[in-house]
Amino acid sequence: MQSRRRSHRASHHPVVHCGGHGRWSWACACGARGTAASGGWHGAVTAALVHQSLSPGE
Repeated sequence: MQSRRRSHRASHHPVVHCGGHGRWSWACACGARGTAASGGWHGAVTAALVHQSLSPGE
């Protein structure tokens, strides 16, 4: 039986949340963070998805 070597890949699954005063931001498990400069919730989700799509290993 052959054993497979698993490669360690960073997980890039950002979480979007609303902070104080209705400010939307996102944070990723890799340590990246961002805030929505404009667009509220939609802007934060879009920025998080861009980060996820540009991150290697996903």
